[in-house]
Amino acid sequence: MTASAPPLGSGESVWANTEGIQPTYRTQNHSGVVSGGGLPIVTQERERGGTSLPYGAIHVGGILARTITLVRHAETVSNISGTWQGQTDSPLSERGRLQIERLRDRMDGHSAGLLVTSDLGRTRTTAGVIGPGEPLAEWREFDLGKWDGMRPEDILERYPEVDRVRFGSGDFQPDGGERFSDFRLRIRSAFDTLAARMGDDDHAIVVTHGGVIQTIIGMLVGVDDQSMILVPSNASLTTIHINGDHVQVAVFNDDVHLHGDVVRPPGTRLKLVRHAQTEANREGRWWGRGETPLTEKGRRQAEALALAAAPFDSIVSSPASRALDTAMPVAMRQGLDIAVVDDLAEFYFGEWEGLTVDEIRSADPDGFRRILEDGFDEPRGVTGETFATTGERIATATADLAENGSGTIGVFTHGGATRAYVAGLLGIPFVNREVFPVQRNTAHAEIISGDGGPRLSSYNVASSVEKP
Repeated sequence: MTASAPPLGSGESVWANTEGIQPTYRTQNHSGVVSGGGLPIVTQERERGGTSLPYGAIHVGGILARTITLVRHAETVSNISGTWQGQTDSPLSERGRLQIERLRDRMDGHSAGLLVTSDLGRTRTTAGVIGPGEPLAEWREFDLGKWDGMRPEDILERYPEVDRVRFGSGDFQPDGGERFSDFRLRIRSAFDTLAARMGDDDHAIVVTHGGVIQTIIGMLVGVDDQSMILVPSNASLTTIHINGDHVQVAVFNDDVHLHGDVVRPPGTRLKLVRHAQTEANREGRWWGRGETPLTEKGRRQAEALALAAAPFDSIVSSPASRALDTAMPVAMRQGLDIAVVDDLAEFYFGEWEGLTVDEIRSADPDGFRRILEDGFDEPRGVTGETFATTGERIATATADLAENGSGTIGVFTHGGATRAYVAGLLGIPFVNREVFPVQRNTAHAEIISGDGGPRLSSYNVASSVEKP
């Protein structure tokens, strides 16, 4: 039996499991050109086409989409000291006070119809620079119980069994604190209740906590291990689009308004920058390995990126001219050379190269249906790459860069290849790829590679400040 997924707030959440759902699909090429139906959101899974097909669907934008902007509170004294901070409070640090001033400028003139906040002091203080917010306890941070105010090393010394239990598993529970599965249910309910209060085209802002935002993103994309997604920066913005029950993480951890004055985990930082606009992007053509020049707008984007980009310690690029032409103004301004890495090339589309969506559908109707409608991750255009193998290729290239490089590396590459890599990193199946959009031209994703390996720090963040 075919059924429609329930809308948010209808009594079942967007991440519930419903048997018999027959999702529709929406195809999107690497330049952001969209056609077709929807794409599933991960939670409970069933099998199709050799990959898991979860409940629900992802819709890319839409003129009546609801938007939720998640804001993490500004930095606190506890954040600086390295102590864990759950439902007890700590005053903002000096840097935190500067962060809220920059957040005020970023949010100036926002048109949100709803502003809600956790009822804890650090979130209410942060929300105060945006406007009068509605304090709600359900948006509080994870309750750490007796661990609140302790350092991680002290927790491990006092509770050695924690080292054998993954933090964030369903049954994980600090001494006297909240069970993690209950925390997830609380955050689900808060998210669904907020979405149900919103009308079409409404915008809501939620000022909350790093663990809350990390958990929401983890649940929306369906990752088994949400530690692969780093807690966002203090005073950062994460944007989620909702159309019916279809959800997309449009931007994750946008902290560009803080001008680098944030603390991130140690490790090599790889910023995967998508090239500027090309003629193929403008025409809606799928060019992977083929060459297509930057448009006049694209050249302006590259020059603007050079002015706005934070300093890199080194720059590498795909061999494609569009990536090199985007990297060149940045490299010249920063006095750096560009190293070409062949494995940073775009997704290879085989016989589909240079075609529009309609031309692909006409030239290869069976391949189009199997891959873009039925969800089989097969070689594109017969001789091309799969989504999975593209992601693996980028993973190998970036691992080599992290191992042999240091500091912040500007990695100039492509939209389809970056999304395939991020999906592989987080374990997102091909059928659910549109939970993250293809990055905008000159936007970047950041990967921080430290002792725990590569982890997602941000996604689809523009190089200069944008109003929410």
